[in-house]
Amino acid sequence: MHELSKQEFQIGLTMSGAISAGAYTAGVVDFLIEALEAWEKAREANTDGTVPNHRVGIKVMSGASAGAITAAIGAIALVDEAKAGSFTHDGFVYRYTLPKLYEAWVVKPTLDAGDPKIQDFLSLDDIEARPPETEDFSRTSRTPYPAKNDPLPVVSLLNSRLLDDIAAGAISVGEVRGPRPYVSATLHVYLTLSNLRGVPWSLRFDGGDYHMISHGDRAHFVLQGAGAWATSSDFADNDTSRAELDLATIPDPANRNGWKDYAVCALGSSAFPVGLAPRLIDAPLPQDYAGRRYPNSDIAGLNNLAPQWPPAVVKETPFWFTCADGGIIDNDPFEYARFTLKKKATDQRILFDLHKADRAVVMISPFPEPKPIRNEGEPAMDIVSLFRSLMPSLIDQARFKPSELALAVDPDHGSRYLIGPRRVVDGKPQRYGIASGLLGGFGGFVARAFRDHDYQLGRRNCQKFLMTAFAVPADHPIVTSWPQQLDKTPLEALPEASDRADAISYCLVPLYGSAKETVALPPWPQIAQADLDRLMERIGARFDRIAPLLVQQNVRGVLGLLLGFVLLPGVRNLPGLIKDKALSFTRLAILSDLVRRDQIRGWELPGDIGVDPDDARLVIGELLDPAYDERNVEGIRKAAAPMSQMLDAAAIERVLDRLKTARGKPYQVWEAPWRDKDGGRLYTLVSRRPDIVSRALIQLGVGFFKPTVDAPGI
Repeated sequence: MHELSKQEFQIGLTMSGAISAGAYTAGVVDFLIEALEAWEKAREANTDGTVPNHRVGIKVMSGASAGAITAAIGAIALVDEAKAGSFTHDGFVYRYTLPKLYEAWVVKPTLDAGDPKIQDFLSLDDIEARPPETEDFSRTSRTPYPAKNDPLPVVSLLNSRLLDDIAAGAISVGEVRGPRPYVSATLHVYLTLSNLRGVPWSLRFDGGDYHMISHGDRAHFVLQGAGAWATSSDFADNDTSRAELDLATIPDPANRNGWKDYAVCALGSSAFPVGLAPRLIDAPLPQDYAGRRYPNSDIAGLNNLAPQWPPAVVKETPFWFTCADGGIIDNDPFEYARFTLKKKATDQRILFDLHKADRAVVMISPFPEPKPIRNEGEPAMDIVSLFRSLMPSLIDQARFKPSELALAVDPDHGSRYLIGPRRVVDGKPQRYGIASGLLGGFGGFVARAFRDHDYQLGRRNCQKFLMTAFAVPADHPIVTSWPQQLDKTPLEALPEASDRADAISYCLVPLYGSAKETVALPPWPQIAQADLDRLMERIGARFDRIAPLLVQQNVRGVLGLLLGFVLLPGVRNLPGLIKDKALSFTRLAILSDLVRRDQIRGWELPGDIGVDPDDARLVIGELLDPAYDERNVEGIRKAAAPMSQMLDAAAIERVLDRLKTARGKPYQVWEAPWRDKDGGRLYTLVSRRPDIVSRALIQLGVGFFKPTVDAPGI
């Protein structure tokens, strides 16, 4: 083994919230560990100095929502002795290095497992009986457990017990492997939380006090046993609000409560409101918040920050709060990774000069796309429109980080990197990089094929990142410290590593062994119509069970009686009532996204469509939008504009006219014989056109049958 250089490069991994697209993040982490492990083995076997001898290691991981799950399970996967695996499907080889990550993100989390004996998000056990306390992951170990006769509320639309099962499997490790030399001996893990109870603060001003409440919280764990690399952190090591766990003890049942609390905090960070269940988390007062370190240069070095808890709250033993998705307030917690990497917590920034940087934050973000502002005139000046826009606006503002803007505009900044989905076919970047992007990020749960694709794409994108962007200039101390006999040519980063055509950069993590084999681009996944039909049956079955319970638990009086009546078994299946409308809306929402993204078979377009197929699918997707019965051209154009600037009114009309002739196809277009108020033509799919009686009543002007259409002249 050749002697290790003194040159070290510390990295902090930040994993954004992504719901089901966490499969992509997990794939990135999976390949990064494979690359670091293969390099370590090559260095151990090297005796002549022909392998780079510097160290690149992981010091901290921070995550929100799905990123928190990946960070938490990823840390455990580092000590799990289970071996890497692979399988072949339709000629493509799917690989994984960390079985725990793969199982947690690809194998288990699904809406329809296809087998009633296998738990999934649409199973019904969460509303049938409360689990034993030892199997309950709804709360941390010191939070009071419900009494035997307490009611069992519906806490989420989906069955979050599946996540409990995944968490239990994650902290169940049979055999522990030795520490990895490229992971810090004290691995810091930060998981963002949205504390719905709140933390009270008081600021003293001349003349009086100013009071505030904070809801942005976090859990800080210091894990030992994953690595053997000695590091320190002025910021993280001096944080009094942290929990220390030794991964070597994870198989010991005596340590179950500590690891269960660790898992519950990760689940709390991923508790997407309404869709997934919130979690209850306890924190000892006042010590858990007194002396806590905050990732802000002005206060990072202070140890005397303490909330002003009401006396009655301080006496609570334990103090506990309801936790929702950490991504609501902090979806990209790179500041925790950045401050952990700083030499001094009060430094304005970590060393960022490209020619000297020895540490960097690597952010993995499955959804790094620009967020378009609303169209002119949106939201409308009515109460409902304003209310619907309020929550997304508050979340966007909470996630805005002006402190990072100064670094973002610095062209020589070298301490932040981003890995995001990039799918290139025949040299052309595809409009949709990940398969889990439909349904606002929940779409990956529709089919395992979607998650398998994204996991492999994450591996592929990470490999490309290490070969291109993650590099340093030739005069960097790491490069100049390499042995003289080392051939640097194979270590040159590909041209994408620099904007300067004449600059030569060298990869910080060289690829050896299995990591050097090209990770192939996985085929774009699709489901069949039968898969969607079966999924809708499962959704309907869960609706039948939870809708009456939701009404019973939350609606009283005459309205409760009325809703209870229309949800009776013999009534709720009648066409046009609540269930029919809810399932129709859900089906169209799923189908419209599947069609837009070319993820359902049977919707293949004709070759003479006249526009880019992705643009044509945008038009069809808009005709499937459940918010409208019929669309006008300008409404389609405006809705599609964020995805395509090529779809002008003329192009949309060409697509619509061409698809009117697609007889027998599911995307055949029907033009209504009536017009909007401005005389604009209205369209929908043949499958969605009104029946003959409804058409006659619409033409007679019967208001009850009036279709929902785009506002005229939008």
